[in-house]
Amino acid sequence: MRRRRRRGLRNLSLPGQLALLAVAILTYVPIYFMLNNSLRNGTELATSPFALVTHPHWKNFAYAWQSSGFAYPRTFFIVGLSVLGIAATTLLSGYAFARLKFKEKEIWFFAIFGLLLIPGFITLIPLYVQIADFGLMGSNWGLILPYLAAGQALGAVVLRSAVEAIPEELFEAAKIDGAGHAWMFSYIAVPLSYPLVIALALLNVVALWGDYVLPALVLQGDHATVSVAITSFTPPAFSPNLDSYNIQLAAFTIAPLPIAILVFVLMRYFVSGLSQSAIKL
Repeated sequence: MRRRRRRGLRNLSLPGQLALLAVAILTYVPIYFMLNNSLRNGTELATSPFALVTHPHWKNFAYAWQSSGFAYPRTFFIVGLSVLGIAATTLLSGYAFARLKFKEKEIWFFAIFGLLLIPGFITLIPLYVQIADFGLMGSNWGLILPYLAAGQALGAVVLRSAVEAIPEELFEAAKIDGAGHAWMFSYIAVPLSYPLVIALALLNVVALWGDYVLPALVLQGDHATVSVAITSFTPPAFSPNLDSYNIQLAAFTIAPLPIAILVFVLMRYFVSGLSQSAIKL
């Protein structure tokens, strides 16, 4: 596969290579700007923002953690509980749509599928009003419940296809041995679908960890999530205004590290799940 990729790049025309180079530059220049200036002071940023750092100021990361570190435990709790809930409920609904027979099943399924066609920002105001009416403003559940509901459509559609792709013979053999749906779900559907469940979970983790709009409306101040805490950054009293931008860039550098580590550890499951979904869909 690597040889094929190399041959493909070699056979690519010069305009194609230049286009790929331009995309790479546009992708990595902001990352370079963030990493480089997170290690500099305000004067260096003002004089030459794209110059390479010569005397790194590692203390910027300590100041950044002091300013936003309080938000990480809360964000871990919200995202972790939301993703676990999405994985469990969507696998249950996927199994139900794939294996159970009930009235108007296809109508309900396509009604759920239709939710994927509705942009999230259209429902933002009604969602905010509903959260306020339930008294969940300033509460972790004001984010967990909407996140849990928002992840149902994609998960149910994909995991239904995953369960339907499991050989029918396995379920028939289990039925002959007297197994019920609970046993077949636990010992057949879950083990054979877990790569795709992990892939969906990682997609949800990345989306929820970086979500800003809803957390900015529901949680503020000391109850903020990471994305809100680093964007509503307050410069320390000891730092000039220019230095506060460098500390904020350091906070932006720290924020994606937990997700990067998680994706790196689970990458093989993620790739396996995506390949599995591509074949089954």
